[in-house]
Amino acid sequence: MLPMKKSWLIWAAVGLIGGGVLAWMRAPAADAPPVTTRQTDGTATTTSAPVEEAGTALAEQCRQMAAVLETQLDPTFSVLVEPPFVMAGNMRKTDLTAHREQSVVRPAAAMWRTYFTRRPDEPITVLLLTDRGVRPPADDRDPGYAYRAWARKLFGDQPVSGCGYYKPDRRTMVVNIDTGGGTLVHELTHALIPYDFPHAPDWINEALASLHEQCRVEEDGIVGLPNWRLRDLQKALATGTLRPLADLVTKDDFRENQPGLNYAQARYFAMYLQHRGKLRDFYCYYRDHGTGERAAVAAIEHVFGESIDDVERSFLAWVNTLQFE
Repeated sequence: MLPMKKSWLIWAAVGLIGGGVLAWMRAPAADAPPVTTRQTDGTATTTSAPVEEAGTALAEQCRQMAAVLETQLDPTFSVLVEPPFVMAGNMRKTDLTAHREQSVVRPAAAMWRTYFTRRPDEPITVLLLTDRGVRPPADDRDPGYAYRAWARKLFGDQPVSGCGYYKPDRRTMVVNIDTGGGTLVHELTHALIPYDFPHAPDWINEALASLHEQCRVEEDGIVGLPNWRLRDLQKALATGTLRPLADLVTKDDFRENQPGLNYAQARYFAMYLQHRGKLRDFYCYYRDHGTGERAAVAAIEHVFGESIDDVERSFLAWVNTLQFE
């Protein structure tokens, strides 16, 4: 989903807890150095500080964030801390724990194994909202009531997308978990990628996030599977309305020019890279050499060893072989 870039008011309860926590929430923490630095050659790993020191600092920040959350939420919520994640949901702790393991901890670990070499050094908040057991007022009984109500109460966000969104300024995911775990993994990708690929262009950010909407988590990584976006892509391909791949990866209009179709094209190009066994190599090369308007084209041609036009022809032929029920 589209990242929410507008800054919102700091939670009122933070002022009750103290200026130190308020200052920490407004800016990234300076006392929790990253556990790992970027691997420029794709294999070497270096550390910028002792892992134990960084882990202890991050764990303490997460505990502080959990304390702040508990002042803002009502007794129907459970709160869990699993650095770098602080999770809260209006559900039983056993249910929240299941979501944590299946849709946060395991996918995050898989992404770190598959693409990302630098992990968060500050807390990331995950808010899961469900209508289960909630009695909405008579004037708002549409599905997603709890999600909309808490997004409005905590952040003043309204209207909101039907499934969920990520607030980069607050490092917070807000998810209507009744729509399934795919949205959560999508937004999780948005939360993790800035630490590894700062200022990643919209197309690659959304390509990976959308790829993970429907995926399989394996021991050696995360694998995207066909999903509903395939229909839009194949329709555009059949009607000749699909933009050239070079346009998609070079022009800064991802959210302006047919955004729904851009999501589909970016997602399935990422899946094609995955299909050819080149997604990790492409991502790492693009991240480490991603300067200039044609950087993505150069990265594509580097990993395939052929022109982007040839790559696109093979990609589109492959798209026509896919099916999604």
